[in-house]
Amino acid sequence: MSTEQSSARVGVHVCGCDWDDADAVFRVLRAAFPATAADEWPDGGRPVDTQSDRPVVWSMTVDTREPGAQAPASRLTEPVNVDLYGTEPPIHQVRDVLGRHFSVAAEEAVPGDQEMEVRMRLGPTG
Repeated sequence: MSTEQSSARVGVHVCGCDWDDADAVFRVLRAAFPATAADEWPDGGRPVDTQSDRPVVWSMTVDTREPGAQAPASRLTEPVNVDLYGTEPPIHQVRDVLGRHFSVAAEEAVPGDQEMEVRMRLGPTG
């Protein structure tokens, strides 16, 4: 992986929700950044078993080098927490896409030396 490839990638962690809500977030990101879809979900992404009392973190890596078309409408059934990890320009691209598709109840950014982390609380749009 080249430096350009790795700096264009954003780690996305979704938690506090079931698979269907996590997938709603991921569908928006896969449509907005089609280079992500090529190898991210070889089996369609649906987990085999999610019946657990333990917290689950759903994750994917978004490749922002090639912006795609407008993502289809996607709805959340309940608010979810989303953490973004990466360099500043790609994180802003991902954050902006999520902000256009879901309501953003809270956002917090933690800058680092080379990378940053953004925490968002996304909710259903009204």
